[in-house]
Amino acid sequence: MDKSANVVDYESLPIDGSQIRLATILPGQKHKKVKCIVTKFPFAKDSNSSLEYEALSYVWGDATERVIWIDAICINQTSIPERNQEVRRMSEIYSRAKNVIVWLGRIDEPDDAYHIDDGRASDNLRGLLDALADCGPEDAEAAAVVLDRMYDPFYALQLPHNFFFRPWFNRIWVLQEITLAKTATIVCGDMSISWDRFEQALDAMRRLQLGGYTHLWRLSGATRADSIWRCRMRTRSYGNEGRPSPLHVELADYLWQTRFYEQTEPRDRLFGILGLVKSDMRGEKLLEIDYMKPVTDVFRDLSIFMIKNGMLPQVLCSITKSMGGLPSWASLWSSELQGEAASRLSRGLILYMQVHAFLGVEPVPNPVRISDDLRRITVKGIVADYGIGHIGKCFETVTTQSIEERALLIRKRFVEWEDEMELEECAHKMFETRSERRQAWKRALLHELPGDETELGQHYDLLKNLKNELPSPMDPAILMSVVTDLDTTLGENFDCRRPFVTTSGLMGSTGTNCDLRFGDQVGILVGSGVPYILRAVDQTGELYRFVGCCWVSELIDFDLIEGERSGLWEVRDITLI
Repeated sequence: MDKSANVVDYESLPIDGSQIRLATILPGQKHKKVKCIVTKFPFAKDSNSSLEYEALSYVWGDATERVIWIDAICINQTSIPERNQEVRRMSEIYSRAKNVIVWLGRIDEPDDAYHIDDGRASDNLRGLLDALADCGPEDAEAAAVVLDRMYDPFYALQLPHNFFFRPWFNRIWVLQEITLAKTATIVCGDMSISWDRFEQALDAMRRLQLGGYTHLWRLSGATRADSIWRCRMRTRSYGNEGRPSPLHVELADYLWQTRFYEQTEPRDRLFGILGLVKSDMRGEKLLEIDYMKPVTDVFRDLSIFMIKNGMLPQVLCSITKSMGGLPSWASLWSSELQGEAASRLSRGLILYMQVHAFLGVEPVPNPVRISDDLRRITVKGIVADYGIGHIGKCFETVTTQSIEERALLIRKRFVEWEDEMELEECAHKMFETRSERRQAWKRALLHELPGDETELGQHYDLLKNLKNELPSPMDPAILMSVVTDLDTTLGENFDCRRPFVTTSGLMGSTGTNCDLRFGDQVGILVGSGVPYILRAVDQTGELYRFVGCCWVSELIDFDLIEGERSGLWEVRDITLI
């Protein structure tokens, strides 16, 4: 839960949860300070209680008198026991509120990436959302038509971009707040719109992907709101399929959905989603909400809980960065779109990391042994190579002014990566011809298997096969689609993948921007469909630090047990620290 300094003189809430604090916001004038009175009210276990209040999501501005629950005010943030108690029943608080108010801030926030201050933004935004909401569900291109009719094409994308990139859309607590709400109202400056109406507008934007306007969908920023919508739909569907999903499956789903979300309190990466889980968590000490618990222990225990329930591949594939005091195999379940923790796991990695779950393999093929001090895990597997002999270079950040310049920059980086690879002796050991090496390198970079024919691969070939200039004329919409697709996959600075070649000639690339080093080894674990990068910490070949997941097409969904039966190799213990 986000902390906030306040000056309320709090009287403790009873530990049995029979009371709640609510703020009564007093009438006031616009642009004046908001005044409120904080009072305790009975909060009966019976959800049919006559107590009526609204719940605020994020921050609040001007208001008339109303009774409202605001976490920053109604919870004594200086009392850890009270924070623990109130966070445990956060789902109940939001689900029982008659309405949740989503305050996004002013329409012309000065910190917006593209500042809008034309005096008409509020009316234009509401008009745009209404026009999108009125689009017929059968027309996949209706939203593109609406955007095209605005007087300025740049403004047509600037307006929704500024709206969807408000911090609220990327705050982890909003998933619980909006998902559990009976009704909700979005307020941005003087503009307000019901959540149901907003979802209709979002649905029109989502259909852009069906009509060949995926680039508009991505550039608008609507994907940020779409993740909230998907979370809401999944939460409401859990338990409706005949039997409830196991706790670890439900929790893993939410952890993956929220890995790009932000929070000011690190523990809220977990605590902020527990209220969404419908499975019974009583007795699960590893998942207990406790803000006194060290951050490293929170994520170590979460990883142990997931690993004990057969989700070792999901835990390992989610690791993007380390934290002092945390074992290398434990995940923070946090990712970024660029920088040191950049991660955009490919569809291939996401599919094969859980291939045994898809196949219904039970029990877990490779039960993990956890040391008594909870610092080491031991699994069965093999180290498939002597080490990494070549690593694709990192690129400096370059600002481009046009989509054409961006396309040529992407091509230039593809060529540089490939030319570097060609000069390495290890790249010639497995693939004899230049054509074979190029195809293997492409598969490694795009996370494809031999024979795959994908749109991403076609886009790669389109730019890679160009000379130093684009063909003229070239459809701007096609070029935009190509560039957006490759940027989304590799990152705008190419920092979501690190391509490499092993000393034996295997070509691959990481799933994240991990700290890849020469000599790191590729390992395969029994029961996991994807390979991993491991770093030996001693000369025994028994202890390793986990570096990251990776894609090597020859090692995807590798059957270690069958290979051992055939005498091709011997599966051994691999201990991660």
